[in-house]
Amino acid sequence: MKKTDAFMKAIVGVLCGVVALYLVFSILQGADASYTTYKAVRYEVGDGLSTSGFVVREEQVLTSPKTIVVLTCGEGQRVAVGGTVASSYADESARHRQTQIDAMEEELAQMQYAYDYSGSESNSATLDNEIVQTVQTINSFVARQELGAAQSNAEQLKSLVLRRYITSADAETLYQRILKTEAELNALRSQSQTVSTEITVDRAGYFSGTVDGFESLLTPTFVEEASVGEVEEMFRRQPGKPAGAIGRLATNPRWYYVTVVETEALSDCEVGDYVSVQFAYDFYDSLQMRVSRISRDEDGKSVLVLTTDRYMQTAVSGRQQSAEIVFSSKSGLRVPKSAIYVDENGVSGVYVLSGARAVWKPVQLLFDSGEYFLVREDKSTTTNLWPDDEIILTTEEIYNGKVMQP
Repeated sequence: MKKTDAFMKAIVGVLCGVVALYLVFSILQGADASYTTYKAVRYEVGDGLSTSGFVVREEQVLTSPKTIVVLTCGEGQRVAVGGTVASSYADESARHRQTQIDAMEEELAQMQYAYDYSGSESNSATLDNEIVQTVQTINSFVARQELGAAQSNAEQLKSLVLRRYITSADAETLYQRILKTEAELNALRSQSQTVSTEITVDRAGYFSGTVDGFESLLTPTFVEEASVGEVEEMFRRQPGKPAGAIGRLATNPRWYYVTVVETEALSDCEVGDYVSVQFAYDFYDSLQMRVSRISRDEDGKSVLVLTTDRYMQTAVSGRQQSAEIVFSSKSGLRVPKSAIYVDENGVSGVYVLSGARAVWKPVQLLFDSGEYFLVREDKSTTTNLWPDDEIILTTEEIYNGKVMQP
């Protein structure tokens, strides 16, 4: 037993020795490594700033003398002159009756659609395809926040599903259900004619059910004339909601974003320039907006006004927004600063690994981040630096054609 223990201890000792030798060899080998490589990658940097400001529109507050109001217009929906945006009611029972009418009208339309096509020869596969296409259409409208169009297609989807599963044997039952629903609907309509009022608009525009009290304070005229102090004062204001307000209507598709920024950040920016703006919420993509105004400097700050006439269906809802504004951007290849050399002619360049040799490639510096350089990407010749080239990083002497030891 003692001999076995001694044998096992010897085996363990040998194994430990082998592992120790391997670790020492690895460390020494790493210490002898004369270089490492860095792969050249495409990169983009932007010259811009982060800020907070206000969305400004030419807008009209919509009101109702009655307290019970039901909106009939979707958020961001375009409304024509004379269009209805809401219904107001004298009491809660009248509102409840209208809710029943709306539900019954929708149900009746779906049943009528299904009944009209109950004797058609459309097969299940065709209907299934229409259902799938309608679902995809709804998804695309939701992604673009066009909720009114999405709701309209959702109602069509219900009708398609009902039509898909109705059989000819169900047609007579469905017809009797239609007649009964029509009678009930007519009775409800006769009761509600004198207790509800439609709220319409006298101008075309984009509707929002949001009212914040800034509608009369933040106007296009204000942003084109306001000083730094006046804009900053708006961040401290808490205006009250107008009495009887039910929503607002943006009556002009052009809208503005106003903010206060450091004047120094606008040194390369002029009125008429286009900048890229990424808002913190509501908008999914960056917007190209035109610089409408840069005010005079006030204690190192200036008012910056941006404008566009696109995406009002989204811009109609928000007010105070954080944003990333990019005035210009540069793209190229990212290179570590330690990899840059300057030859006897004053030309900057890097050494890249080609096989086992170092090959000199000149570069044009575009941007210095402090930690790396952005250099121009030029693929007109293989003598220039290309994406995925293995850039050599070393503290030892290096020259064109040198054989690099692994």
